[in-house]
Amino acid sequence: MQKNGGSQRLIVTGEVGSFCQLQYASNLTAAFWIPLTNLTFYSNSATALDTTIPAATARFYRTVTAVPTNLAWAPAGAFAIGSPTNEVLRGPNSETQHTVTFTKGLYVGKFLVTQSQYLSLMNTNPSYFNTNHGYTVDLSRPVEQVSWADATNFAARFTAQEVSAGRIPSNFVYRLPTESEWEYACRAGTTNPFYCGNNLSNNMANFDGEYEYVGGVGTVFKSSGVFLNRTTPVGSYQPNAFGLYDMAGNLWEWCQDWYGSFTAGSLVDPPGPVTGSERVFRGGTFNATGALCRSANRNKTNPALGANTIGFRFVLALAP
Repeated sequence: MQKNGGSQRLIVTGEVGSFCQLQYASNLTAAFWIPLTNLTFYSNSATALDTTIPAATARFYRTVTAVPTNLAWAPAGAFAIGSPTNEVLRGPNSETQHTVTFTKGLYVGKFLVTQSQYLSLMNTNPSYFNTNHGYTVDLSRPVEQVSWADATNFAARFTAQEVSAGRIPSNFVYRLPTESEWEYACRAGTTNPFYCGNNLSNNMANFDGEYEYVGGVGTVFKSSGVFLNRTTPVGSYQPNAFGLYDMAGNLWEWCQDWYGSFTAGSLVDPPGPVTGSERVFRGGTFNATGALCRSANRNKTNPALGANTIGFRFVLALAP
């Protein structure tokens, strides 16, 4: 803090890509905090000027990060996207390993978007796994049978709602993650085939448990493996180190990118290909083998497709 004439100049440090609210109080006994301004961290620091402080008056300041509880923070950093050449059952022509650096962090949805969330905002529930097909009502299941356009339209409408309600700053948007962001969030600092280690076995994710994956070996058949052949409520399995659930199995997840080839070479904040014919989806699904749920596994399809094996989660990030 620095005195600047009759004003108080405040320099606040924070993580690039995040936001907070700067508040003040005239004393700490009453603990009545008044909002001064919202700050967005385009760099490691942000500056605010308090021109409302009366002369010879004590004032206390604090910052509050009012992030929705269904989001987790993925900090800026670098990682190796793709898979090493010795990872069994990797896609040899599609998972070329290379370094990606993110200069800004972002908030990532802890869960896939649920049927309840989609219904409340879009006034429809396109999901296969509901009473129309003999399943019990459970709106905590993830929504599926949504196209890429459905997912992006939901994110845009949700952004407008949350900005209007003052729950997020006007310079932030909800959107689908880029493919690089998705894998970075999925791995959460790990380098193994899965964020939970080298193996994917029963009770670790919702996938076809008859076909487990063992690191260094590949697919292992297990006749007693659990195969539900349906979605499960979000958050039914253990999260990764970032606090994100179902990054392996349950449903494939739409990404923002057009599908394109991976090439060697370092990238910084890659937006993905600018054109294409198919969109990326990641993560595996309830009827996928363990190998297809690997963190590096890539898939693609027509963005107009709405299948009961594909859903989405969104990220909250600075608007372009």
